Amino acid sequence: MTLEAKPYRRQPFDRDEKFYLLKVAILIAIIYFFRRELASLIGFAWLLAPFFLFSYVWFQSLHTGDRVIDILRRHITLIPVTYAEGGKKFFIPWATIALVGLNAAVFYAMRPLPAQAIEAVLNQFSFLPVGKVGWNYLLSPLASLFLHADAGHLWGNMFFLWAFAPAVEERLGAKYFVGLYLLTGIIGGLTHVVIVRLFFSTPAHAIGASGAVSGIMGIFMVRCYFKKLIIPVPVFFLVNAKLKLNSLIVLGFFFLQDLNGGFRQLAASKIQIAYWAHIGSMAAGFALALLFRLHAKAAEEKHTEAGLAAMESPYARRDSVDSLQTALQLNPDNEPALLGLAREFAVTRKPAGRELFQKAITLKLRTSPEQAMEIYREYRDAYSQILDPGLQYRLAGAFYRKGDHEPAARLLETIVLEPSANDETRQRSFFQLVVLLAENNMLDAAHYRMQQFREQFPDAPLVKAAEDKFVEMLKS
Repeated sequence: MTLEAKPYRRQPFDRDEKFYLLKVAILIAIIYFFRRELASLIGFAWLLAPFFLFSYVWFQSLHTGDRVIDILRRHITLIPVTYAEGGKKFFIPWATIALVGLNAAVFYAMRPLPAQAIEAVLNQFSFLPVGKVGWNYLLSPLASLFLHADAGHLWGNMFFLWAFAPAVEERLGAKYFVGLYLLTGIIGGLTHVVIVRLFFSTPAHAIGASGAVSGIMGIFMVRCYFKKLIIPVPVFFLVNAKLKLNSLIVLGFFFLQDLNGGFRQLAASKIQIAYWAHIGSMAAGFALALLFRLHAKAAEEKHTEAGLAAMESPYARRDSVDSLQTALQLNPDNEPALLGLAREFAVTRKPAGRELFQKAITLKLRTSPEQAMEIYREYRDAYSQILDPGLQYRLAGAFYRKGDHEPAARLLETIVLEPSANDETRQRSFFQLVVLLAENNMLDAAHYRMQQFREQFPDAPLVKAAEDKFVEMLKS
């Protein structure tokens, strides 16, 4: 099958995508430079938030026919926590939970200690340590990431960690996520130390997870640039509206804030916030994500999600096909895109849909035979033609091993009757079909297929093997 050619066949981003990123960058700059004026408007809009929410819900109810209560459930929350849109599957970010728990455990385990003891720990394990004990210089780059000055410092960092880390962990896996968390945190601390030394000729001392969190935010900017942030906006007592914002705008705004704070820090050294740790970590996360080509996976995922979402709209079918084809050009083995495009083509019985279904079944047989069997049932309902005989034989084996003998027998019977199948595949299918029919006490059918096998392949070694197996099963 030949997919429609695209100008960015081997590139994650085409001109449209680059133009989108340019527009986002311009919007970030506008928001940043007019932040004071926008803040006053946001304050006024917040007063009208209940009116906007219920007007939107009412309009959606009229437009879709859904119940008001169902729409409210989708757009309100009682949990005031910011988070990024997740994937389609249910995912528990165990590594993120462990990092939040570890940071909290260290902080609250130190609270009962005397003030002098707490200060000594913070001095000895900050990055750089205040004291001159040699061994703590080896531990402090990591240890400083889990130390916080007060509860506000701790939970402010954990708030941002929870907003961005689960999405990154879901895509990278726990091992790489934790490794990059620690690495970018250390790079951020080192950046802060170097900048302060260069400009003020004094040693710098920093604690906190903000550098590591900023590193994860930098990775998020590359790997999840298309995701929206779900921000709870209070509208009525404990009720919060779910406000969806472009994550790049939020992250770009915070980066400019840190950059501005960093330059102000160079002009006035009394500022205590380690802005350059944030900047260094975020830049490191961004650079590492590009180095590992996470932007290519991000573009593939974006086009896949856009294509699958467009399938649900009767007016966006062309957009769905274009997006899914783009995803397949970036990764020909993209299973969700293969299956989504196959379903689109199956609506009009396009031959290309058969090839896509077959490739999806082939990939699923390696990872999940049960899902491959389900995809075959979809294929069978849409197309009345046989699969590639070799693939159909493997699929019959999957049904057989699952104990679903009837479809396995039908698949094998189709192969033995298919003239285009090569002799080896037909012989193996005859053998398995005879055995399967005999196992299920369908003796007349087994005799009939055995006779066909002898007539068509009289000299094949498998004929003798099938006869021996058949006799053995009859005796037992």
